[in-house]
Amino acid sequence: MNPEALLDTTFDCECGRRHHIPVKNLIYSEEALQRLPEVLSSFIEGRRIVLVADERTWDIAGRGAEEFLEKSSWSTEQIIVPDGLHGSPVCNETTHDWLSEKLPSVDMALAIGCGVINDLTKWVTFDHDLPYAVLATAATMNGFTAANVAPSLKGVKSLIRARPPLAVFAVPSVIIEAPFELTAAGLGDTIAKPMSTADWIFNHFFYEEYFCRYCSEMINTLEPYYFDHPEDIRNRKPAAIEALLNALLYSGIAMTLVGTSAPASGGEHLLSHTLDMMSSVDGVAHDLHGRQVGLGTLFSSAIYDHIFQIENLTFHNSPANIDKTFWGPLAENVHQQYEQKKPMLHVLREKLSNGEIWQTFLAACRDQVRSPEQIKNCLRAAGAAHTFKDINCSRSRLLAAILHMHEIRKRPTVIDLAWILGILPDAADEIINQWLTA
Repeated sequence: MNPEALLDTTFDCECGRRHHIPVKNLIYSEEALQRLPEVLSSFIEGRRIVLVADERTWDIAGRGAEEFLEKSSWSTEQIIVPDGLHGSPVCNETTHDWLSEKLPSVDMALAIGCGVINDLTKWVTFDHDLPYAVLATAATMNGFTAANVAPSLKGVKSLIRARPPLAVFAVPSVIIEAPFELTAAGLGDTIAKPMSTADWIFNHFFYEEYFCRYCSEMINTLEPYYFDHPEDIRNRKPAAIEALLNALLYSGIAMTLVGTSAPASGGEHLLSHTLDMMSSVDGVAHDLHGRQVGLGTLFSSAIYDHIFQIENLTFHNSPANIDKTFWGPLAENVHQQYEQKKPMLHVLREKLSNGEIWQTFLAACRDQVRSPEQIKNCLRAAGAAHTFKDINCSRSRLLAAILHMHEIRKRPTVIDLAWILGILPDAADEIINQWLTA
């Protein structure tokens, strides 16, 4: 099945479920701004729209969008989301409430920007039962088309359900010429997919979590553009950048179809979320989500490499509790997540004793994961972050994040498996030295 042909359709999948793709259009064209009035008019009868942007994305694409909409008799209002302490808007309950109060009486909203702007608009419009679309300004993350929002709630990186946009618009020249660190962050987010799928398989085998092969393979045909030729990302080759953006968009659609983040987010994402949460505790700035995910993907791949080398399973006790001193004011919320996971870790230890399940899991994951050499070479050749220095993080801070990232989510991942098998904590230093230092 061609994913593009399935936009705005409902279909029966081989997984046994009936999937519905609510996203109606993905428009990647130099005429994307000109097409806004026509396409948006096909969704709603009204002509009142609010444009949500930050100061940078308003200058890049917001003014142009406003101009073309007003020329077509749309009534526009604008909301410029203010920057947070570290120089960009923050997706948390405080900004959500601020935006919700500012939201005017309109017929729909247009998010103009990337991760935070898209998530905030998605979140607030869902609360107000208002349709929205997004005008992307960089190929930087896979959340554009997802039904999920990833805010910080009481300081803890969370995942909540919302509703995806009716359409995504993007101007190729804008996407290609976006600040390169944004594009490199998009690569870091996308390159995680083989590892997140392996974690999805892990949860399918050991916890009977729903798994959809079609959704897990949705972007496979796009991967060679950046895995096989990462230098084309660094050199801003149009075909590579378009493939990267499409991979991000269809990863988001896969998450929407499944109803969870499983197709595109596993243990590798926990490193980025943990660094973000540490920043909220001590105020030390963190890097872009996708750049941090790239390092998390390298680490997760190295963990799988250790797992594949195990000849005889020996079990170790997972940490009994979280490190409340480390988490400070976030400790109680992190504790609640970890307490929900502890019974699942007990189940995992029991099922690991079943040699047949273990061998089937290993075979499936060997076919799925990319080696740390492949991940490292891709990130390096593309000019993306692949060491802790690249993300302005000290070695000690990275190690602290690695040793605490298993605590923040109730869903088990390969990171929990590594603790039970005795790979962690001892292998953390070795992996950092071998893969994340130079």
